[in-house]
Amino acid sequence: MALFFSRRTYNAQKKKFTFKPAAKTRYVHITQKSPSGKIRKGGIVKKAKWLDLVRQEGGDSDVLIYVHGFNTSQKSMLDRLEKIENGVRANGYQGAVVAFDWPSDGSIHAYDSDRSDAKAVAPHLVGDGILPLLGMPSRPRVHLIAHSMGALVVLRGFSDFGDSAGPGNKIWSAGQIMFASGDVDAEWLEKGAWGDLVLKKRSKRFTNYYSSRDKVLALSGGLVHGGRQRVGRVGMPKLTSKGHWDIYCNEQYKRDVPKAQRKMMKSHRWWFDSDGFYQDLALTISGHPAKTMPTRRKTNIGDQALLV
Repeated sequence: MALFFSRRTYNAQKKKFTFKPAAKTRYVHITQKSPSGKIRKGGIVKKAKWLDLVRQEGGDSDVLIYVHGFNTSQKSMLDRLEKIENGVRANGYQGAVVAFDWPSDGSIHAYDSDRSDAKAVAPHLVGDGILPLLGMPSRPRVHLIAHSMGALVVLRGFSDFGDSAGPGNKIWSAGQIMFASGDVDAEWLEKGAWGDLVLKKRSKRFTNYYSSRDKVLALSGGLVHGGRQRVGRVGMPKLTSKGHWDIYCNEQYKRDVPKAQRKMMKSHRWWFDSDGFYQDLALTISGHPAKTMPTRRKTNIGDQALLV
């Protein structure tokens, strides 16, 4: 079973979602898929029903939202959602796992249009996902794992809402927020910069998984963004807020990915096939203190490194 909320336009005649941004958010419950993963059964449900399904999957205590990146079709999103759910559950996580499906074209050549769509629909991650989940009777903790351009969706979405947007006009906040290969300017996460302030205000803790071996982010920073380094490739600036943690993952990447497989897209997406990453992710979601993580070691540059 898979649960996600989507801001893609839905073509009712073809019974499929498109690559275009939609005028409304749809809540989806996938009940079955073929062995190949190409055919899935399920449908669009009302928000109240969807929230109840989330609750039944463990959402009374915790909900993890996966926010995908650019060049991600809906099928790819669902495949990775399944991997994430299996990965964290194998390491003790018992809450629900859902996804925010924004209208990426699923093409490596559509970076600019994906970025435009990501910014346009970002507020709906919060307004139609996070806030309704926080408003459930059990008041669950809501966490986010954002990959690639999904980091931009998170920052843009969070910045559109004030304190009183929470349930009962109360100050609202997510629990653990985690970026993997985050495709946003590293300078945005420096202490006092807008991205840092957003994450400090709206999360209990922020964790940034980064790898300088990420070839996609090398192109993103060098060619698309005029040399502005991406936080998923170089980490955060030296001056960061308390509760913001950089996790260096070069060695984990080399352990997990054989040399012959270290191609461009693999260097950007290897997280979804890494048992070590899921071990650390599950501990992070649980709130385990960063300084005593058994999955990490200190580095000589002031951050931490995965060592699983």
